[in-house]
Amino acid sequence: MPRLGSIHLYPIKSTAGMELPRAFVSEEGLLGDRRYMVVQPDGTFVTARTHPQLQLLRATPQDGGLHLAYPGHAILNLYEKDFSLEPQATAVWSDRFTALRTHPQADAWFSQVLGEPVRLLWVGARSARYRAATGTRVSMADGYPVLLIGQASLDDLNLRSHALHQMRQFRTNLVATGTQPFEEDSWKRIRIGEVEFAVLKPCSRCIMTTVEPGTDRFNVLREPLSTLARYRRGDDGEVYFGQNLVALNEGWVEAGSPIEVLETVEPVVYADTAPKKRVLVCVAREPVARDFETFWLEAADGQPLPSYLPGQHLPVSVDVEGQRHQRRYTLSSSPDQLARYSMSVKRQSDGRVSSWLHQALQVGSTLLAEPPAGDFHLGAGRTLLLLSAGSGVTPMLSMARTLALRGELGGVHLMHLCRSEADLPAAAELAAMQQQGLQLTWILSQPGPHWRGLHGRLSDAHLAQVQGLLAREVFLCGPEGFMADAADRLRGLGVPATHIQQERFGGTARGVDRPHQALQLRIGTHSIAGNNQATILDQAHKHGVALPWSCRAGVCGTCKQTLLSGEVDQAEVPAITEAERAQGKVLTCCAVPLSDVVLGPL
Repeated sequence: MPRLGSIHLYPIKSTAGMELPRAFVSEEGLLGDRRYMVVQPDGTFVTARTHPQLQLLRATPQDGGLHLAYPGHAILNLYEKDFSLEPQATAVWSDRFTALRTHPQADAWFSQVLGEPVRLLWVGARSARYRAATGTRVSMADGYPVLLIGQASLDDLNLRSHALHQMRQFRTNLVATGTQPFEEDSWKRIRIGEVEFAVLKPCSRCIMTTVEPGTDRFNVLREPLSTLARYRRGDDGEVYFGQNLVALNEGWVEAGSPIEVLETVEPVVYADTAPKKRVLVCVAREPVARDFETFWLEAADGQPLPSYLPGQHLPVSVDVEGQRHQRRYTLSSSPDQLARYSMSVKRQSDGRVSSWLHQALQVGSTLLAEPPAGDFHLGAGRTLLLLSAGSGVTPMLSMARTLALRGELGGVHLMHLCRSEADLPAAAELAAMQQQGLQLTWILSQPGPHWRGLHGRLSDAHLAQVQGLLAREVFLCGPEGFMADAADRLRGLGVPATHIQQERFGGTARGVDRPHQALQLRIGTHSIAGNNQATILDQAHKHGVALPWSCRAGVCGTCKQTLLSGEVDQAEVPAITEAERAQGKVLTCCAVPLSDVVLGPL
């Protein structure tokens, strides 16, 4: 049965939340929720969409006031009895209403925190804001008094996203447990404790959800919006996650209480192009060499694993200290034995993920994985040179094991470079393959005194020992410097470039670092001095030029404008099509000017 897992309150709009064991609910929402809001001197509301540092600010209700804390700033205690209560016109989106000034000391404190003149407003004991859409008075919340999200829905998102998300990113009031993913989409009327709620509509999401928990930084991959846009995007272009509620009566709700579903509705069906990652469980570990470990993995759901080609990699996600990391590790097993995968990982001295795997991925532990992929894999050729160094041996192990199972090792030469005898990978297994025809060469850079094999760095002389080198297809994998040198030597010895395949893994996309350049931005009749660092929307906002916006993440399309001249760096986002780009359309929330630009009339 669904239950209320937790209750969350946000005393000041856009600031950090707090968890409560129980809460009183009225038509305006949870008692004490979003009763305060930061505004510019003219009453324009300020949120973490533009000032993400607000989410580091903690406001705790105390008798008749607030206790305020922000890193690096003195504590401030405010008391309602000291408020000036001077009326000030303000608005939340299109809702215009009158709120109350608090205290000059609060205004000064918030101005210091944000680095610009702002004020703290109080909605008062009774809100003056009335929303026709809900037929109720509302506090400073964006549009609806109460937000509910199912924990299973967040879990589902975390199976798809490239980042690990926490419920606090979505600023929900009520968390439902004991449900299926997005079961709350089908609720129309529910009862929790003493309160009956009407479920009015799904909640559209914005850039605020991309503020990384515990920081004042936006996620560079625009997660979770990037993933939500691929499976929770409505026909209107908005991205939805959670349900907006209105209380039909006043009363108390308590964490742990059952959620009684009184009435349901047919849920909206969204196009789903965001596949879930598979949960893989570690079923065994075995050493490959010094600081080199093989992890044997099976599907946690017991279903068959996707097949792959020898040499392909496994994209994995591991969660370390609340942060998700993506890596691609080559499968060292053979697809001819598909009951389980093996992933061989060499511990790197500065490798956070490789070190975590060696320490934490024990038998019974899990990680997330996408289907195997990659263009570096065994083809039809069987006259091969497998040339590797360090952890670059892993695709070679997969190829060698596969060819051994098929009895096709006769034309294969494996040459591997490593430091010492202790670093020889799968030495006994590869030695046994020599009985099946594998030609095996080890080259050590720091051998022990009893080593009788080749040593030193890779040389032309080493490569010249490979029989029929020019006729071989070469698979090359290892550190970048090694591969560049080896490829040069192979070409110098006459191996055609088309015969050399190299494995390279690109990094995760990050923000662009470009030299600062002063630019001119003309927006309608406004001309402002800008730069090539910030988005057009942010620069316009800074200079007092009002441009339309909503999500600030390239999802909704509200900020779409026409670029008459100039060049911009337009992020790949859902709300703009290739055809629109060709027509000169830009999304100002995520378009950075690269030259002087002119936008069409507003």
